[in-house]
Amino acid sequence: MPEGNTIHWLARVHTRDFAARRVRADSPQGRFAREARRLDGRLFESAEAYGKHLFHHWSGGLVVHVHLGMAGWFYRHPAPAPPPRPTVRLRLATRDVATDLIGPPTCELIPEFARRKLLARLGPDPLRRDFDPDRALAELVRRPRRTIGDALLDQRVLAGVGNIYRAEALFLTGIHPKRASGNVSAEEWERLWKTVRALMRRGAVRGRIRTIEPDEPPAHPLAGRAPADAFYVYQQAICRRCASPLEEFPMSARRMFACPRCQPEPRRGSKRRAKEKNGRDRKRRAAAP
Repeated sequence: MPEGNTIHWLARVHTRDFAARRVRADSPQGRFAREARRLDGRLFESAEAYGKHLFHHWSGGLVVHVHLGMAGWFYRHPAPAPPPRPTVRLRLATRDVATDLIGPPTCELIPEFARRKLLARLGPDPLRRDFDPDRALAELVRRPRRTIGDALLDQRVLAGVGNIYRAEALFLTGIHPKRASGNVSAEEWERLWKTVRALMRRGAVRGRIRTIEPDEPPAHPLAGRAPADAFYVYQQAICRRCASPLEEFPMSARRMFACPRCQPEPRRGSKRRAKEKNGRDRKRRAAAP
């Protein structure tokens, strides 16, 4: 499933291709035909990303909401565009370019108030300028016994984070995915969301995910990695940094990866200490001017 970085990249591409233009809209598949007729020839105003949701804003207050799910994708064709496949849910076209949407679980025409209602159910998006980490933290501590790995995949906590980014960000901050959310300190949470944001910003540039830093030292000799490796732990067997065998286990109906050495599981008594420390942190923040 495309993560938030890809949706932001698509929004930029669609804004570049169609914004401030009258765009032809068609639904060769027929499942969006009535809606396409309402859009055909209208002014395409902009494309917007929020988490894993893409919105096309049209004149007249019309909004197309797309969620790509596991199999959906947009296929871009420079002019002259080939005839659309019968599976195309929505084709958008100008004289210069055409874009075909195939296989999305969600492609719907909605009013603006429905878009706002949908966004109200989502957590903050790390790639947006209005990102509020404190709002995400409030949702995180609302269910303190839930594991941090489960929480990061919850779109009510952070919108747009998927399985790759949660595994890689937790590794880079040294937090085990099975740690209870209530045991993540304020300092750890700040490092975690900043890491998520930095990784996703890098991935939004080209719409692809590569988490390894350009200046990352070579992989541990025992890890057997090639220089072009994209991930630290995701879908890997050996830790790139310490060469320990990685843990792989199901979490949130996905495959989770963690290094037992770089991300040690909390020891006994750490829950009580973390709870006390979080209590002191909250008191300091409340007393701050």
